Amino acid sequence: MASTLPQPLGRAPIQSQSSANRGGPRILPAAVVLQRTAALKEIVSYQSIDDAQRKKLVDAIGQRVLSSSRVMQSNNFVMAGSADLQTMAEQYDQYFYGGHCLALARHYGIQFRWSKRMTSTGGKTVRTIYTDRQTQKQQTRYEIVLSATLLFQTFSDLKRSIRVTGILCTNRLQAMQRIMEHELIHLVEMLVWEDSCCAAPRFQSIAQRLFGHTEHKHDLITQQERAARKFNIRVGSRVGFKHEGEHYIGTVNRITRRATVLVAHPTGQLYDDGQRYRKFYVPLSHLQPAH
Repeated sequence: MASTLPQPLGRAPIQSQSSANRGGPRILPAAVVLQRTAALKEIVSYQSIDDAQRKKLVDAIGQRVLSSSRVMQSNNFVMAGSADLQTMAEQYDQYFYGGHCLALARHYGIQFRWSKRMTSTGGKTVRTIYTDRQTQKQQTRYEIVLSATLLFQTFSDLKRSIRVTGILCTNRLQAMQRIMEHELIHLVEMLVWEDSCCAAPRFQSIAQRLFGHTEHKHDLITQQERAARKFNIRVGSRVGFKHEGEHYIGTVNRITRRATVLVAHPTGQLYDDGQRYRKFYVPLSHLQPAH
């Protein structure tokens, strides 16, 4: 049954290795930037890789990432670091982009990291334009981020077919590779054409010719799906939970890493339904359906 949730008035397992992954710029001569940009554009505009060769390359990349990692122990690894993302990107750059992609990205500055806060998107590539305080010149930097939350709760306690970019994935490493392939295309388009859209024909042509992608979405297990299938809890569900020895009953307002539960209370914040609610952030496993 559909329900309208009240809105507040006045309102519209990763190992950190970031110290080794600052992504500062490695400046190239202007002529080299032009040459590498032209070469990269040529590759992604015309190159195609057949299925058999592609499989050899991506399998080799996956095994190279595992063998070089200090924390990834298997295809369904339970730990990973930013250095592993960087290694994977470097391998793809070497085998698919002639080494031009990351050379150009490092000319500006690029960083790779995991995010525990991304709960609906498998990955993102960010291009930031800013003004250097010392030179007052406009600068550009890039960042590729993968969702630790989505990747690590996929191939875990819920079992179903997982397709990433339209390709069936049987383990966490394969899903990580498909997401990295997708994000590197975003990076390439930003470097060559300054804009990128995964729904556009150019992006989808590159994705299909180089990586065999047939879709531009990542069908990973979200917290909302996990809450519904494992705990029978959805946005709008009435739930009970304990907090500091007291038992509360409220309504699930949002599901991200934890569930946001609104409990009617005279001292709570006023919402647009005329009621006051206290807000609690509760792990899904601590909630029970209330009837």
